[in-house]
Amino acid sequence: MSKLEKHIRDNRDSFDSAEPSMEHFEKFRDKLQPARRALYTRIPNWVKVAAVLIFVAVSSIMVFEQAQQYYAKRENPMKDILPGEYFEAQVYYTSQIKERYSEIVQLNSSDPERNEILFTELREMDRMFQALLNDLQTNPSDERVLSAMITHYQMKLEVMGQIIQQLEKANKINSTYQNHENKEV
Repeated sequence: MSKLEKHIRDNRDSFDSAEPSMEHFEKFRDKLQPARRALYTRIPNWVKVAAVLIFVAVSSIMVFEQAQQYYAKRENPMKDILPGEYFEAQVYYTSQIKERYSEIVQLNSSDPERNEILFTELREMDRMFQALLNDLQTNPSDERVLSAMITHYQMKLEVMGQIIQQLEKANKINSTYQNHENKEV
Protein backbone atom coordinates (compact mmCIF):
# COMPACT_ATOMS: atom_id res chain seq x y z
CA MET A 1 0.00 0.00 0.00
CA SER A 2 1.28 3.42 -0.81
CA LYS A 3 1.62 6.28 1.60
CA LEU A 4 -1.23 8.16 -0.03
CA GLU A 5 -3.65 5.28 0.31
CA LYS A 6 -2.65 4.78 3.92
CA HIS A 7 -3.13 8.46 4.67
CA ILE A 8 -6.60 8.42 3.05
CA ARG A 9 -7.68 5.35 5.00
CA ASP A 10 -6.44 6.68 8.28
CA ASN A 11 -8.14 10.05 7.81
CA ARG A 12 -11.26 8.89 6.06
CA ASP A 13 -13.63 10.54 8.53
CA SER A 14 -12.13 13.95 7.96
CA PHE A 15 -12.48 13.55 4.19
CA ASP A 16 -16.18 12.49 4.39
CA SER A 17 -17.31 15.23 6.76
CA ALA A 18 -16.68 18.18 4.48
CA GLU A 19 -19.61 19.24 2.28
CA PRO A 20 -19.37 21.83 -0.47
CA SER A 21 -20.64 25.25 0.49
CA MET A 22 -24.04 26.56 -0.69
CA GLU A 23 -22.27 29.00 -2.98
CA HIS A 24 -20.80 26.05 -4.85
CA PHE A 25 -24.32 24.63 -5.59
CA GLU A 26 -25.60 28.05 -6.68
CA LYS A 27 -22.66 28.57 -9.03
CA PHE A 28 -23.22 25.07 -10.45
CA ARG A 29 -26.95 25.76 -10.98
CA ASP A 30 -26.19 29.09 -12.66
CA LYS A 31 -23.83 27.38 -15.04
CA LEU A 32 -26.51 24.80 -15.99
CA GLN A 33 -29.43 27.21 -16.55
CA PRO A 34 -27.98 29.28 -19.37
CA ALA A 35 -27.37 26.09 -21.33
CA ARG A 36 -31.04 25.16 -21.05
CA ARG A 37 -32.22 28.65 -22.03
CA ALA A 38 -29.84 28.79 -24.93
CA LEU A 39 -31.51 25.84 -26.66
CA TYR A 40 -34.96 27.44 -26.45
CA THR A 41 -33.72 30.89 -27.46
CA ARG A 42 -31.79 29.49 -30.41
CA ILE A 43 -35.08 28.56 -32.15
CA PRO A 44 -36.33 31.59 -34.10
CA ASN A 45 -39.76 32.98 -33.27
CA TRP A 46 -41.09 32.37 -36.77
CA VAL A 47 -40.35 28.64 -36.40
CA LYS A 48 -42.28 28.56 -33.13
CA VAL A 49 -45.23 30.38 -34.73
CA ALA A 50 -45.13 28.06 -37.75
CA ALA A 51 -45.18 25.00 -35.47
CA VAL A 52 -48.22 26.31 -33.62
CA LEU A 53 -50.02 27.14 -36.90
CA ILE A 54 -49.30 23.69 -38.31
CA PHE A 55 -50.61 22.09 -35.12
CA VAL A 56 -53.80 24.17 -35.27
CA ALA A 57 -54.32 23.43 -38.98
CA VAL A 58 -53.86 19.68 -38.58
CA SER A 59 -56.16 19.64 -35.55
CA SER A 60 -58.83 21.59 -37.44
CA ILE A 61 -58.68 19.23 -40.40
CA MET A 62 -59.01 16.20 -38.15
CA VAL A 63 -61.99 17.70 -36.31
CA PHE A 64 -63.63 18.64 -39.63
CA GLU A 65 -63.23 15.11 -41.02
CA GLN A 66 -64.61 13.56 -37.85
CA ALA A 67 -67.61 15.90 -37.97
CA GLN A 68 -68.21 15.04 -41.63
CA GLN A 69 -68.19 11.33 -40.89
CA TYR A 70 -70.50 11.80 -37.92
CA TYR A 71 -73.05 13.84 -39.87
CA ALA A 72 -72.86 11.53 -42.89
CA LYS A 73 -73.83 8.63 -40.64
CA ARG A 74 -76.60 10.68 -39.05
CA GLU A 75 -77.96 11.75 -42.45
CA ASN A 76 -78.11 8.24 -43.84
CA PRO A 77 -77.76 5.43 -41.31
CA MET A 78 -78.59 2.91 -44.05
CA LYS A 79 -75.09 3.34 -45.48
CA ASP A 80 -73.71 0.86 -42.96
CA ILE A 81 -76.44 -1.71 -43.63
CA LEU A 82 -76.98 -1.63 -47.39
CA PRO A 83 -74.47 -3.03 -49.88
CA GLY A 84 -72.98 -0.48 -52.32
CA GLU A 85 -75.36 -0.66 -55.29
CA TYR A 86 -78.44 -0.85 -53.09
CA PHE A 87 -77.26 2.14 -51.11
CA GLU A 88 -76.81 4.12 -54.33
CA ALA A 89 -80.31 3.09 -55.43
CA GLN A 90 -81.69 4.12 -52.05
CA VAL A 91 -80.05 7.54 -52.32
CA TYR A 92 -81.43 8.01 -55.85
CA TYR A 93 -84.98 6.97 -54.96
CA THR A 94 -85.13 9.01 -51.77
CA SER A 95 -83.99 12.12 -53.65
CA GLN A 96 -86.65 11.51 -56.31
CA ILE A 97 -89.30 10.99 -53.60
CA LYS A 98 -88.30 14.25 -51.90
CA GLU A 99 -88.60 16.12 -55.20
CA ARG A 100 -92.04 14.67 -55.91
CA TYR A 101 -93.18 15.34 -52.37
CA SER A 102 -92.24 19.00 -52.75
CA GLU A 103 -94.15 19.11 -56.06
CA ILE A 104 -97.20 17.63 -54.34
CA VAL A 105 -97.01 20.23 -51.58
CA GLN A 106 -96.80 23.02 -54.19
CA LEU A 107 -99.69 21.68 -56.26
CA ASN A 108 -101.86 20.72 -53.33
CA SER A 109 -105.05 22.65 -52.91
CA SER A 110 -106.75 23.95 -49.83
CA ASP A 111 -109.28 21.09 -49.85
CA PRO A 112 -108.72 19.52 -46.41
CA GLU A 113 -110.52 16.27 -47.25
CA ARG A 114 -108.37 15.66 -50.31
CA ASN A 115 -105.23 16.59 -48.35
CA GLU A 116 -106.09 14.10 -45.62
CA ILE A 117 -106.67 11.26 -48.10
CA LEU A 118 -103.47 12.09 -49.95
CA PHE A 119 -101.20 12.28 -46.93
CA THR A 120 -102.83 9.23 -45.29
CA GLU A 121 -101.91 7.23 -48.39
CA LEU A 122 -98.31 8.46 -48.28
CA ARG A 123 -98.03 7.73 -44.54
CA GLU A 124 -99.34 4.20 -45.13
CA MET A 125 -96.66 3.64 -47.74
CA ASP A 126 -94.05 4.90 -45.27
CA ARG A 127 -95.31 2.41 -42.65
CA MET A 128 -94.92 -0.43 -45.13
CA PHE A 129 -91.39 0.72 -45.88
CA GLN A 130 -90.58 0.88 -42.17
CA ALA A 131 -91.59 -2.79 -41.91
CA LEU A 132 -89.14 -3.54 -44.74
CA LEU A 133 -86.40 -1.65 -42.86
CA ASN A 134 -87.08 -3.71 -39.76
CA ASP A 135 -86.80 -6.89 -41.85
CA LEU A 136 -83.55 -5.62 -43.33
CA GLN A 137 -82.05 -4.99 -39.92
CA THR A 138 -82.84 -8.53 -38.81
CA ASN A 139 -81.64 -10.05 -42.13
CA PRO A 140 -79.15 -7.61 -43.68
CA SER A 141 -77.99 -9.95 -46.43
CA ASP A 142 -81.44 -11.09 -47.62
CA GLU A 143 -81.71 -10.17 -51.31
CA ARG A 144 -85.51 -10.49 -51.23
CA VAL A 145 -85.82 -7.70 -48.68
CA LEU A 146 -83.47 -5.49 -50.67
CA SER A 147 -85.38 -6.06 -53.91
CA ALA A 148 -88.67 -5.45 -52.06
CA MET A 149 -87.28 -2.11 -50.89
CA ILE A 150 -86.36 -1.15 -54.46
CA THR A 151 -89.80 -2.23 -55.67
CA HIS A 152 -91.40 -0.18 -52.90
CA TYR A 153 -89.45 2.90 -53.97
CA GLN A 154 -90.52 2.39 -57.57
CA MET A 155 -94.17 1.95 -56.58
CA LYS A 156 -94.08 5.01 -54.35
CA LEU A 157 -92.61 7.10 -57.14
CA GLU A 158 -95.28 5.83 -59.52
CA VAL A 159 -98.08 6.62 -57.06
CA MET A 160 -96.62 10.06 -56.39
CA GLY A 161 -96.41 10.68 -60.14
CA GLN A 162 -100.09 9.78 -60.53
CA ILE A 163 -100.96 12.08 -57.61
CA ILE A 164 -99.05 14.92 -59.26
CA GLN A 165 -100.89 14.33 -62.56
CA GLN A 166 -104.26 14.36 -60.79
CA LEU A 167 -103.38 17.53 -58.88
CA GLU A 168 -102.25 19.25 -62.09
CA LYS A 169 -105.52 18.30 -63.80
CA ALA A 170 -107.53 19.51 -60.81
CA ASN A 171 -105.61 22.79 -60.74
CA LYS A 172 -106.20 23.29 -64.49
CA ILE A 173 -109.90 22.66 -64.07
CA ASN A 174 -110.04 25.07 -61.10
CA SER A 175 -108.16 27.78 -62.99
CA THR A 176 -110.38 27.32 -66.06
CA TYR A 177 -113.47 27.51 -63.89
CA GLN A 178 -112.20 30.66 -62.14
CA ASN A 179 -111.36 32.27 -65.52
CA HIS A 180 -114.91 31.60 -66.76
CA GLU A 181 -116.37 33.01 -63.55
CA ASN A 182 -114.29 36.16 -63.81
CA LYS A 183 -115.38 36.72 -67.43
CA GLU A 184 -119.07 36.37 -66.58
CA VAL A 185 -118.88 38.89 -63.77
